[in-house]
Amino acid sequence: MKLIMDKKINIWRERIVSFTIGALCLFVVSLLMGAASDYQNSTLNYGRYQISSWATQLNRGSGAVGAFVLDTVSGETRTVYMRTYGDPGDTRVVKNNLKKSFSAMR
Repeated sequence: MKLIMDKKINIWRERIVSFTIGALCLFVVSLLMGAASDYQNSTLNYGRYQISSWATQLNRGSGAVGAFVLDTVSGETRTVYMRTYGDPGDTRVVKNNLKKSFSAMR
């Protein structure tokens, strides 16, 4: 009977020790993940600029396409690219700011 009780006590000790070690490991991992994500989000421009594209049909065989950038801090929107299309001679680029910074676009 004593041998059975000792065996049960040892099983419970192993379970408690395993649970404690697992909880400590989880705690350390969550601390490290929190420190890493806090470090990555410390930049001021993280997610500041968002880009969107658009297209519209002007006539039966022509239209316009483009893209714009939105500054989420100031709410300002600037057109990055705009082009009309249609017959081969009618296609023209209206605006091309693809290699410019946001402040250089007007």
